[in-house]
Amino acid sequence: MRVKLLHRDRSRLLLTMATAATSIASLGFAPPASAAVSDGHYCGWITPDSPPGKTDSKTVNYTASVQCDGPVRRVDLTVELLYHGLVSGPGQTVNGRTEVWQNTNLTLFGLGVTNPGTLCESGYYSGRATATVQYLSGTPEFITRTAGSLPVSLTCPPPDIPTPPPSGAVTVTNPGTQSMLKLDTVALQMRATGGSGSYTWSATDLPPGLAINPSTGLISGTLSTIGSHNVTVTAVGGGQGSTTFTWSVRKESSCTRC
Repeated sequence: MRVKLLHRDRSRLLLTMATAATSIASLGFAPPASAAVSDGHYCGWITPDSPPGKTDSKTVNYTASVQCDGPVRRVDLTVELLYHGLVSGPGQTVNGRTEVWQNTNLTLFGLGVTNPGTLCESGYYSGRATATVQYLSGTPEFITRTAGSLPVSLTCPPPDIPTPPPSGAVTVTNPGTQSMLKLDTVALQMRATGGSGSYTWSATDLPPGLAINPSTGLISGTLSTIGSHNVTVTAVGGGQGSTTFTWSVRKESSCTRC
């Protein structure tokens, strides 16, 4: 494990590995209480130049960690994943995260940038991390440094293409629940869409006295028996579709012969 230290000195330099310090005003933080003596702690990057990698075949992640030798007042850590295209051109941030730790006894602060928004696309990726540390003593007030990795080429599978429904799918229109009286005469026309050509119709569990015309889909007849039925009607023509509905047959309260 390689550790790059973020040393402090009286000139208020920032984490030793990085580029330019960021002022308190630009960060938008309130200045901490002043202290006459530095507390002597330091923080350092842990392998900040480790490149991004694939956590599975479709997800890219970059992780960065900062290790401190003791408690600090506050750590702001931001990690970003950059995409450089197929020929390692200028990087563009495709995802990022920021977390803040305050008044904690933790000494190791790590963060990654997995989903959402980091689906793998073949090309070059790099990572960038920025840490701002506020020490307990308030001297120096803040130390900010940025570290990053070199671009790495990752090969990703092509995106999933949703499978369209079959072009010949048939949809049978559900007529809804049917509730009728015994001895009623029935003429229920079934309908369908999709497929090709004419349909061949069939039905199961029709109430006694009814039948379906296999060419037209017309259910007709006279209801002869009281009861409830779960009717399934199927149409076949360049594809197949079905629908199921309830058909109940009851008697009138005044009918003594039903």
